[in-house]
Formats: sequence, C-alpha cells, structure tokens
Amino acid sequence: MSVKIRVSYQERAELDRVLHLLRPVMKGYKISGNEEGKYKKAYVEIK
Repeated sequence: MSVKIRVSYQERAELDRVLHLLRPVMKGYKISGNEEGKYKKAYVEIK
C-alpha cells in the first residue's frame, strides 16, 4: 500500500526540508510542471 501527498511550497528550500523529513518512508516524488500562481506543487509517494 502507498500514500500520495501533495505538498505546496513557495521556495525550493521549503520543499527540500519536507523531503528531508519524509526521506525514511518516501518512495519517490514528482514536481508539478505548472509554475503559475503563488504556490508550486510537488507530489510525494510514501511506502
């Protein structure tokens, strides 16, 4: 079973901190190609 989480962030450093915390249980992640708007999105898959 896996869980997918959507992470909203403004700067890459914020995403890096979240990925660092999730690294022990993270299966992978994908950064959304849509760069419009105030917040950027990334999708994280958890084991």
